[in-house]
Amino acid sequence: MSKLKVKAVFFDLWNTIAFTDSDKEIFREMQIRFGLNELTHSQFLQECEKAIMMEEFESLEHLYSKLLHHFSIPSGEILLGDLDFLWNHALKHDKPFPESEKMLAKTKKHFKTALVSNCESFGFKKILNHFGFKKYFDEIILSCEVGLLKPHPQIFRLPLHKLKLKPEQAVMIGDSLRTDMHGAKHAGLKTILIDRKGKHKGRKIEADAVISSLNELNKVIEFK
Repeated sequence: MSKLKVKAVFFDLWNTIAFTDSDKEIFREMQIRFGLNELTHSQFLQECEKAIMMEEFESLEHLYSKLLHHFSIPSGEILLGDLDFLWNHALKHDKPFPESEKMLAKTKKHFKTALVSNCESFGFKKILNHFGFKKYFDEIILSCEVGLLKPHPQIFRLPLHKLKLKPEQAVMIGDSLRTDMHGAKHAGLKTILIDRKGKHKGRKIEADAVISSLNELNKVIEFK
């Protein structure tokens, strides 16, 4: 396969650049606590995105209230305590993948860069500020700030417009087929799926390239 020729590289955040090594998978635990067994976990995640990832919140308590209201679940002291424990437990364990900083720094030297992420207004701050990753992006487009969720094509067009680029001049790197690959493809961008655990191995994937780590970017993108 020939390497992709682009002028800009857009990155997803969670499970692409950063992850949580918490022993509790927060959204699965939340679905159990909420008793929402009638939803698949994928459906639950999409509903959570709609509830808490399209606006900024003044506090975590405000976020919890919005989430419970979205699912029509009565707020109670015990449930709020459970949510607070889960959320803060996850925040403490958020960290970048070992290769992220090196590859972001390298990419920034050769291309225009953007972060395009579905996220709530608290977790990303640790990665961007505490770990100093903000400097690696020319543009940062967060769903909670722009009121748009991937895979909506417009969220990918925002950094294109700011960077004065055509869609085909940019590539989106992410771990989700639905939000990253399909969304970016519909907006006209090239796409790279990062499949760290090999769950898509052997499958026909609608992406221009598949990698297992950011260390493999130089194998699929032409660095000048």
